[in-house]
Order: sequence, then structure tokens, then C-alpha cells
Amino acid sequence: MGVEKKWITLIGLIVLQFPYFAFTQIKSSCLLRASAHYGVILQHRNSMGHLINGHISGAELNIAFPSYGKNLYEIENNQPEKGVGIFWLDLANREQLGQLIAFAPFLEIPLNEQQGFWTQHLRLGLGIGYATRKFDPIENHKNNVISTSFNGFVNFKFLFKHIISPKFRLDYGLSLMHASNGKFKVPNLGINVGTFNLAVVFMNKQNNNPISDPIRILIDSSTQRKSKYELLFGAALGITTIYPVGSQKFLAQSYSAAIFYNKRNTHKWGMGSDVFYNPANKINAFQEDSLTLSSFQNIQIGFKGSWAYNIGRISLPIEMGVYVHTGYKGDGVFYHRIGVRYYFKNNLVASFTLKAHWARADYFEYGFAYRLPLKVKN
Repeated sequence: MGVEKKWITLIGLIVLQFPYFAFTQIKSSCLLRASAHYGVILQHRNSMGHLINGHISGAELNIAFPSYGKNLYEIENNQPEKGVGIFWLDLANREQLGQLIAFAPFLEIPLNEQQGFWTQHLRLGLGIGYATRKFDPIENHKNNVISTSFNGFVNFKFLFKHIISPKFRLDYGLSLMHASNGKFKVPNLGINVGTFNLAVVFMNKQNNNPISDPIRILIDSSTQRKSKYELLFGAALGITTIYPVGSQKFLAQSYSAAIFYNKRNTHKWGMGSDVFYNPANKINAFQEDSLTLSSFQNIQIGFKGSWAYNIGRISLPIEMGVYVHTGYKGDGVFYHRIGVRYYFKNNLVASFTLKAHWARADYFEYGFAYRLPLKVKN
């Protein structure tokens, strides 16, 4: 039996037996899932083609909890499942890429308002990944995608779910996983993985019926967007580095202002501007084009469009911007931002986002913002 067949057999045994032997004693309402993954590394740069040796396989174990409409965001998102997952992926290149192990909390949002025998779900997961093989200038110099053991990990899934019996369910669908360090250290092309996954789910549900509709509208009301429009002013810091490998790290700054229209409590649209200052760009401009930029010339100014999906106090922004002033031209004219923001009751906002130029990460941003409501909803 070949190595690949052995892994497939092992994963199959885990999928079939994990729910029975590991979780039969759990008393609270929960869902326990064992998944098998099979797929490919998505090549987003020609320079990483030498690392892709074949199809990848893996396994995933989850514990999740159903929601019953006890919070406003649960009602708005069709009573999603929330939980944590442990991932293991064999990247089909033991010498240079090794394996990827990850831990990520997630939320699975039903795309069907009515739950039944057959439903569609979208998973949003964010956590941390561990790469067993990373770049080393002597022992692993061909690995140009991962240079740190610990990396940010993102997981998106589109799932179909079929109820087999009151205790068991079958899940299957497509998954996209990404791991990188946000250019904290180079090389850092990042690993993108696409898989088909199949899972057996053990459902240990107790009697937790949704509460009555007249009471629902009062629950968790502090998460409601009480204003139709709002301004958001923010500042953030990030750490980045440049080539060659081993170069110093730089502290990047960003300042932003935006106006948002709360279309619904679950999502909003916006537009605004950003001001960036990244000392690394001065070095890049000199190395690439022999340009000497002053501190003022190194300031980048951009305008952006924004969309964000809200899950209670958590907001997931996606932004696309264009530089209207930049002394460094090496990143092109477009920039992007994705991440997570948390809204406190006092209108303060904590943010963790990734600034990027298309598929190339620039740096992770850690910051705070202030939300100023403009017009109270009727």
C-alpha cells in the first residue's frame, strides 16, 4: 500500500470512529465533526511552482454549538453554529513544506432561512497555524512561501449539510485555507489551499427551543446599529520587513476616516480615505529605482470603498482602495484590507486587519478607532 493510500485509510478511520469513541460522554448540546480533506495548493506565483508536488490530504476535528435565537445576531444570521476546529494538512512535500497544523474558532452561517433536511452554510474561521517546515537559508532555501513556524490562519467553507438521523449528519463542500505571517518576516508568499471535504457529524442536541418572538427583539439590543450613517476614525500600527532575507523590521503607520451607511444591521457600505507611512518603502524605492524619498514624499494617500458584514459586535470589513499620492510605485496603484473589528458599547472599536496589494501581504495592522453616529434610526 502506497503512502498516499495509507493516509487516506487512516483519515477514513478517524472520520468514522471519532464521534463514537471521543464524545459519547458529552452532556451539553453540541455537534462533533470529523472531516477528511483532499485538494491542492493554489499556485498564486510562478516562483512557487517548484514546491507543488501533488495533491494534498488532511483531517479536521471540530466541536461546535448550535444557536437557538437567544441573541440578536443569532436571529439575524439564521441561527448559526459556532465552534473551534483543529486542522492537519499534509502538503505533499515533506522536505520543503512539511505539514500545516492549525487551530481556528469559526462561525457557520446558514444560507437558508428555513432549516431542514438539506441546507447550505458558509463558514468564517480565523486562527493560528503552525508550519512544520519553514525557510532556512542553508537547510530549506527553496521554501519561499513560509518563513515562520507560527502564522495567521484563515478558513472559508461553503458547505452542504444533510441530516441522516436525529443524531447524525453528513457535511460536504469546498474549503479555502490561507496561512502567512503578514510579511513580518520574508520570504512570505503564503500558502493557499483549496480542498473538497467530507465529514460525519454527531449531533448531541438537548431541549433548547428558541425563545418567543415578542421577547427576541429586546435581546442583545446594544449590538444594533442605532444610526443610519456613521463616521469611523482610526489609527493602526504594523510591523513589516523587506528583502533580502534578514533585513531589519520597520514600524508602519496608517490613519483612516470613513463614512458608512448601515443598509441592514448585518451589513454596511462605506467610503473613505487612508494615509499610510511605511519606512520600508523608502528602502524599496532606492533599491528598485534608485529613488531617494523624503519623509513627506514617502506618505501614501488613498481613497477606498468598503463593505462589512456584521455579526453582533464583530464586523468583518473588506476594503479596496487606490493610491492618489505615493512616492513608491512598486506595489502598484491598488491596495486592499480585510480583517476583523470589534465594536464596544462606548463606540470604541478594536481592529486587526491585513493590508495587502492583491495577493501580496504588506503587513498586519493593530489599531483602534472611534465610531461617531450621525443620524439615529427611526
